Amino acid sequence: MKGLILCSGIDTGLNPITYSIPKQLIPIGNKPLLVYTIELLLRSGITELGILVNEYNKPIFERVLKNYFKEDFHYIIQYGPKGIVHSLTFAEEFINEEKFIMVLGDNFFDFDLDGFIKDFETEETNCKILLKEVEDPERFAVAYIGDGRIIDLEEKPNMAFSNLAITGLYALDKNIFKSYKKIDHSDHSQYGITNAIKWLLQNGYSVNYEILNGSWRDIDNPSDLIDQNIYILSSIEENIMGEVINSHVSGKIILEKGSAIYNSTIRGPIVVGENTIIKNSYIGPYTSIGNGVNIDKSNLENSIILDRCNIWGVETPIDSSIIGEGSIVMGTREIKKTYKIIVGRNSKIYLTI
Repeated sequence: MKGLILCSGIDTGLNPITYSIPKQLIPIGNKPLLVYTIELLLRSGITELGILVNEYNKPIFERVLKNYFKEDFHYIIQYGPKGIVHSLTFAEEFINEEKFIMVLGDNFFDFDLDGFIKDFETEETNCKILLKEVEDPERFAVAYIGDGRIIDLEEKPNMAFSNLAITGLYALDKNIFKSYKKIDHSDHSQYGITNAIKWLLQNGYSVNYEILNGSWRDIDNPSDLIDQNIYILSSIEENIMGEVINSHVSGKIILEKGSAIYNSTIRGPIVVGENTIIKNSYIGPYTSIGNGVNIDKSNLENSIILDRCNIWGVETPIDSSIIGEGSIVMGTREIKKTYKIIVGRNSKIYLTI
């Protein structure tokens, strides 16, 4: 069975971070979000994998993924992305009438995908969707179930009468392409796939479902990234390849080669990339720090720090923050207390008054 991961959309919810890096490649626990999805698919026996990208981001996907996988993936370019169903037209040749698993690249899953695939292969069904019970179903497309079967699907209802959200993982056969050609394309939202599956349901095709008992998160905003980072770091295994000198460390940490911690207090779980230096600082739980970062006389926790950042003299805690690649955050002691800020388009700044 083939796998298809959709990564062609242009995100705005995570600007300004996504000006320089696609959302699917933002590191969580110092590993790109997309890598977790690819690993899940490969573990489940899917070896022929297509990654749908756009004409601008293909080079960065190729460069980043080569650092994690020896496999060659099939990159499919979607020109002028207009949503999920629009992407199917570009993937039809790659799928070649086979059954396939489609995953949204900005979703995280931790469950028994192998069992889900085997059931789909043996069942006489054209489509199988993965549902998850949620507390805020109005954020998602939802499924209505009765007598063990899907009755209806609804896209982001104003008031949901079901708490079963449709996650971003689908098992499909060739009939989804027929559905795409039949439905109304006036709605180009990213959720158009719901309309395509609903057409199958209404036209006599078999649409089945499974309720997910494992973990799922749709990464839509900075809070989702921070929460997912907590989830990943909660299960790390300690691995110290760098140096820890005159420092107090509690909890599990990953410290990559070439990195060093001097005269600091560290409370895990945290992960620190290669060639990073931490001095005279406090690093609190659930913090991911990338490669080539320098931190001195600073205090931070529950945050994601991307590669090559410099953080100096920030004594007031940095908390629940995402600091983009190559950023400088510097605290100074002056008689006059002021904020000096240099930011780009669509930046977000939260100041404690």
